[in-house]
Amino acid sequence: NGQVKLSQLIRIAGIIGRRDPLTELQQRILTAAIFLIHPAMEAEALQTSYTMKTGEFLKLCDVGQENVFDYLTNELEKLSRKGLWLHNEAERRLIRTLWFQAIELSDKEITFQVTSSILAVIAAIPPEAIEERMLKGIQYKGKHTLSVFAILWPIRDAGAVEHSIPELMRLLSLEHTRYSFGQLKLRVIEPSLREIYEWDDAIFVRFGPVFSGRRAEAIWFDVTTGKTAKG
Repeated sequence: NGQVKLSQLIRIAGIIGRRDPLTELQQRILTAAIFLIHPAMEAEALQTSYTMKTGEFLKLCDVGQENVFDYLTNELEKLSRKGLWLHNEAERRLIRTLWFQAIELSDKEITFQVTSSILAVIAAIPPEAIEERMLKGIQYKGKHTLSVFAILWPIRDAGAVEHSIPELMRLLSLEHTRYSFGQLKLRVIEPSLREIYEWDDAIFVRFGPVFSGRRAEAIWFDVTTGKTAKG
């Protein structure tokens, strides 16, 4: 249908990217690789191969050792075929590239090989954005918690922000369901917030419905962080 989900768009330093859809584990794998590659780039600008200890990688991705050669290997194989379209606005160039040229996994280490196009994207990501992704999101296990967090974190300390219910359903990959506000609250938002609060006591979220007549058509969120949240 030609629609692109907001979560599939990447905008960094004059580059607009549209990525292939990723499962939550594939997002964790990709984030772990970026976390590995980004700080090493200044020292080795021309390097295209990056290695991490397998134990550290599994910990970042929250995958048990027993799943290495079934579930994880299956996801790595799928991820190796995924990539993104990159549009460089200044150079008016459109590029299709895979995230990884190759992924090599053993009991001791995992190695990611990347293209120069991907390195350019990773180099343009602010370090704090990578830290936020690793520290505030990678640990969540709930079905929708990571997606809820991705919606809430960008609007922290911005006051009340509204999202239409159809927009939220798209961002949560629930566009084919017919959840009411009450169902969305009980099945998705509240369970996700409970898990977020378990990991972070410096964030607090208020939310409620926005009515059009008797029908809730949007939800407002007010996300506070730091000392304000604790109070």
